[in-house]
Amino acid sequence: MRTIILIILAALLGVPGFAQTNFRSITYDEALAAAKAENKLVFIDFYTDWCGPCRRMAREIFPQQQVGDYMNQRFVCIKLNAEKEGKELAKLYQIKAYPTFIAIDADKKVIFTKVGGGEAKEFIDEIDRMIDPERTPERMKARYEAGERTPGLISSYVAYLKAEVQKQRNKKPLLDQIDTMVHDYFHELTDTGKLSRENLFLYTDYVRSVNDEIAQYMVAHRNDFDEQSRKEVNQTIERLYYMEIYNYLSGNTAYEPQTYQTLKQQINELGLNADKRYDPCFSLIECHAQGDMNAFLKLCEETYPILNKNLKSIFISNFSLWFEGQDDVLRQQASRFLRGLLADMEANDLVFAAYQIVQLEGEGH
Repeated sequence: MRTIILIILAALLGVPGFAQTNFRSITYDEALAAAKAENKLVFIDFYTDWCGPCRRMAREIFPQQQVGDYMNQRFVCIKLNAEKEGKELAKLYQIKAYPTFIAIDADKKVIFTKVGGGEAKEFIDEIDRMIDPERTPERMKARYEAGERTPGLISSYVAYLKAEVQKQRNKKPLLDQIDTMVHDYFHELTDTGKLSRENLFLYTDYVRSVNDEIAQYMVAHRNDFDEQSRKEVNQTIERLYYMEIYNYLSGNTAYEPQTYQTLKQQINELGLNADKRYDPCFSLIECHAQGDMNAFLKLCEETYPILNKNLKSIFISNFSLWFEGQDDVLRQQASRFLRGLLADMEANDLVFAAYQIVQLEGEGH
């Protein structure tokens, strides 16, 4: 039986494209020949041994079935170490950062160059845009300025601009442009259009706050979307309200009674706190707002152990903000509280906790 299982596993692992991107063990010239024979493009992943994002793409993104299905259908994929066997080609294609992905046709014409990785869906969407001549940046800009307002153009053009934001030193002008484009498009839609699956990207990709009018429309009409879209809408709503709690719990949102009570009421009415996961957060936020910091610190000691893993990380990340303006005695007590947690913390949380201890105690401690 064990032998049979091993044979089956070996067979499955040998099937190209089985739930993962099929990077072929062939040369550059062989990839060009295969691309010509199969009417595909060549996709080259330039990586290095020391590149962390390269390892993440190889470990977490390329093995995903949605990525594999997309890539294997369109590309002959190969990997080249830019400091070893791919050194000359890295020079030829002027590779300066890692990972860098390029696509070429069978005649060696470069179709696109993409620097950096990303999450699965965003990675696929960006590549899909880059291989479509109707969705080059220049072509999309021309189509938009000519007055085209189709879901396909708006979603692709805004996705491109969103990716460009990361390259800007001053991000605000481009963010404002995206915000204007999305809201102008939303205002032109009928209710039928706003609820259509082809416009779902407005809610899932671009809403950043529950206070945004697009988010408020989504929440009010959450049960009016089709069954397939409703699941994604509900996930988006849950994520948005989670981020609101995140901002309170990390000390980034100042307490304002009416705004907070409205948020708490909405979370409960939407059933997002059915498992009481946010009750400890509510207790911490409300206790701190009352101003009794000794009571707050005592509540921290009682509440921290029952927070889930993510909420613990959030709470620790900016813990010192809760004690801004407090006297040294209280700040030292807060520091001792953090120090008492260190032994059981995960590595990522330890880094944040250490920094918060320095903030509470001062550089000299």
